Amino acid sequence: MSKYKIILAVYETKSISNAASKLNYTQSAVSQSIKNFEKEIGLELFKRSNNGMEAMPYTKEIINCIENICNMEEKIFEISSNLTSLEKGYIRIGSIQSISYNWLPDILAMFSSAYPNINFELTVDGFDELRKKIDNNELDCIFASEYSVSDLNFTAIGKDELVLVTPIEHPLSNKLFVSISDVDKNNFILSADGLNYETGKIFKENNIKPKIKYAINEDFTVLKMVEKGFGITILPKLLLKDMPFKVSIRQFNEHYNRVLGVAYSKNSKASPATLKFIDYVKKWGKL
Repeated sequence: MSKYKIILAVYETKSISNAASKLNYTQSAVSQSIKNFEKEIGLELFKRSNNGMEAMPYTKEIINCIENICNMEEKIFEISSNLTSLEKGYIRIGSIQSISYNWLPDILAMFSSAYPNINFELTVDGFDELRKKIDNNELDCIFASEYSVSDLNFTAIGKDELVLVTPIEHPLSNKLFVSISDVDKNNFILSADGLNYETGKIFKENNIKPKIKYAINEDFTVLKMVEKGFGITILPKLLLKDMPFKVSIRQFNEHYNRVLGVAYSKNSKASPATLKFIDYVKKWGKL
């Protein structure tokens, strides 16, 4: 029991015995708590009179502060109780663009139908920025590829194929399938993920050296540039679903895939709301 609640109970009841009964404490424990606090602040709070325990006239501001502390303590326990019971909560999610457009709306709808009082903040960005934010504790979980989060707790929910995207009139658009070697020496537009992840790995393993003319950190802008004939690019098939751009999409003979899922830090304890959300992500991945 907080010492402030004990003092406030004595102030409200004007009686040590009544305060002890109200709080289910012994009278000696209540008296000792008051004495200890008075010693701590160097002031006498109460005086005994025929009307019981009366607050000293100069203690009004102190009692007001104690009331505020008690109210804040109750608020803290109310918030923590809500978070534990999932009656309320707040989850900060980060996601790459393809997942935010195509998977997250369905996942959030399923989770929110069961836990309508959990609120979300969504950040859409590339792998590098998502990693920085979760490492700085600015996000609770991120949706990304397994390759990009090797040091995080990761749950796979699906695969996504990497494909070649070319202008409609590009020579490679005449092929039914392309090879990774076809990318070599072509004008290439680098997407938001850069060369630090799957695309860079594929290039390195196959000794591919495209002419990187542009590096753009927003995938739809990359697609617009491809549409206008500035070069070719490699993008995930999931991102290209229902896209509004006039481009050619060709699969690789080698069939390059990446594993997508949700990840969270191993270094900090995830909140009950975040862990429950991840459980629902797992269920959605099995549907």
